[in-house]
Amino acid sequence: MMAEHRLEALRRRLVAEDVPAIVVSSVSNLRYLTGFEGVIDSGINAACLVTQDKAWFYTDRRYSEASKTAAVGTSWELHVQKESLYVELCEDLKAMGIGVLAVESSVPYGRFQFISEQFFGSVKVIDGWLEEIRQVKTDDELDCIARAAALTDRAFEHVLGFVRPGRTEREVALELEFFARRNGSDGVAFDFIVAGGPNSAHPHAGVTDRPVQAGEFLKMDFGARVNGYCSDMTRTLVIGPATDRHREMYEAVLAANEAGIAAVRAGIPAREVHETARAVLESRGLVKYFTHGLGHGVGLDVHERPTVGPKSHDALLAGSVVTIEPGVYVEGFGGVRIEDLVVVEEGGCRLLSHSPKALIEI
Repeated sequence: MMAEHRLEALRRRLVAEDVPAIVVSSVSNLRYLTGFEGVIDSGINAACLVTQDKAWFYTDRRYSEASKTAAVGTSWELHVQKESLYVELCEDLKAMGIGVLAVESSVPYGRFQFISEQFFGSVKVIDGWLEEIRQVKTDDELDCIARAAALTDRAFEHVLGFVRPGRTEREVALELEFFARRNGSDGVAFDFIVAGGPNSAHPHAGVTDRPVQAGEFLKMDFGARVNGYCSDMTRTLVIGPATDRHREMYEAVLAANEAGIAAVRAGIPAREVHETARAVLESRGLVKYFTHGLGHGVGLDVHERPTVGPKSHDALLAGSVVTIEPGVYVEGFGGVRIEDLVVVEEGGCRLLSHSPKALIEI
């Protein structure tokens, strides 16, 4: 993806904050800022150094040829590490006479300490500059997320034919992952949650070897990844005929999900969307079982800005992508979560998740 506008947005922030240079090294921000495709992975040794008029991409020889190809036609100048990437980066800063350097707050402490020791000037910790820019997606980014969401829908349709009593949570999770990967997902967006019965009462349950059983909820939270961009969806089934208690919980969560989606629009404080969905569960007498925020941003990371919760200070921006995922979790019985992915638009939102939400009994 062409990313010159992202570089310019970061430079405008440098000027506004009166900071001459920034080093970026978190993997998602590297990928976002450069737009390099087929270069940046979770194991890369790399950093971007950006000043108000220059941009350098530092990496080692393992990535040098791919980086050289990706940088053609862009503003990025490639520096290949000789011995120590951050020593050489700091030497280049000294040669340019730059005395103040911004560093992301998300970097590991050891890296921050090393840069601070090597750099002759002062180091300024900054928080969320690129993450703020990343909130509003371009059409290309939205297309990638939509494709990932469509693949997630297909995986759900597929797994409905696989789930039956006796299948283990792990088998269901693997079937979802195999389908996604076989059909174009470049990895998965996160570790899938497949939780049956009492395990489904834990919002972020792991995957176990417990068989799913008749008379239980089965909660599945999963997502694909296309060109680095994530999707995120949760659906909850009942194994066997649903009881009145199953239906009461499910219908309450579905009503909260639909109310939350209806509340989404550009400019609204994110906490108001949370409170709209929460009010539905409160009216049903189930709000004490809703134990997390309503949603979060999705993009290169499956959890990014904005946050959609009771303490959020974010306003929803047109072009951002967020989840709407109310849940009710009753310890010892089970839990329901229904999660959809939406694009925030002026006056409303656009659904990216299209899997059925009526209660499914298998």
